Amino acid sequence: MKLGAIITYALLLFSFFSPVFVSAQINNGVSCPEAAQYYAKDSINIVTFGASTVEGVKGLSFQPLLESNFAKCYAGKVINITNQGIGGQTTRQGLLRIDNAIANRTGFIVLNMGINDALAMARGIGSVAETTDHMRLLISTSLKQKLIPILCTLQFVDDRTNRELIAVNTTIRNINAAYRKLAIEYKIYLADVNAAMRRDFSLYQDPFHPNARGYRLVSYVIFDAINKAIFERFLKFIVTQNYPNPASTQTFIDIVMPESDKINVQIYDMMGRLIKTVVNEYLNTGKHTLEINTTPFTAGIYFFKISSDSGQYNAVKKFIVVR
Repeated sequence: MKLGAIITYALLLFSFFSPVFVSAQINNGVSCPEAAQYYAKDSINIVTFGASTVEGVKGLSFQPLLESNFAKCYAGKVINITNQGIGGQTTRQGLLRIDNAIANRTGFIVLNMGINDALAMARGIGSVAETTDHMRLLISTSLKQKLIPILCTLQFVDDRTNRELIAVNTTIRNINAAYRKLAIEYKIYLADVNAAMRRDFSLYQDPFHPNARGYRLVSYVIFDAINKAIFERFLKFIVTQNYPNPASTQTFIDIVMPESDKINVQIYDMMGRLIKTVVNEYLNTGKHTLEINTTPFTAGIYFFKISSDSGQYNAVKKFIVVR
């Protein structure tokens, strides 16, 4: 083994299937993301906007479940979720009220709307292109308010006993394809409700709306999408105390990056002499774990000095080497 530091980067890239969502803490089925430990703000504010699936049906909705998910994982943060769902509305009707719905709001907006558009198209009213244009305006209006859109795909309707709904599901597929393209175009976050619910109609209370289990699944999908946005945009810069400390043969230090930057990690002794440059490299957003071989160091007190090329991120940590 070479003298000096042996560096291992554990880049926890966050996506829907990323291990960043896996932790030892599980609350009633909710796997808390590691990003929750490093969230930089004091509150999580969410506007939920859409039609009946957002409004809730027969006393069921996803908002209380979503609030519970965040409350369990983001301890000490204020969770504020508003319900701006009106049953039966199309995206065109949503455009008439979006400004009032998001006035003076900050944070995230969940956009879940379009099934009524698909039903209208079955009657010869509207088109996928028009619905796409309406959603584009809903997204751009939200962005102008500096909200972070979470765009939901639409769940299928239960067409097993109603052949007229088969055409509606074809339209829903086309709308969802358009929504996925919008998410890419605007670089926003997709909550793929359709992919999660598939055609499992045991998750439905009627041909159109989720039941209690279905709404819980919807809450998980939206929770994951918002956590992805938090991971990519709202982490605070953190340098943990090395562990173990005191160290004998090796020690570890975690660095959480809010954004990509070039990071310099150096070790100094008590006299201020540079002992080792651990890393001088670009790190991306997220948590990075450095493994450092302390075998070559004599027993004593040392300091980690962490700095970034941008000058935004700096930290100093003292640690001890024992023999």
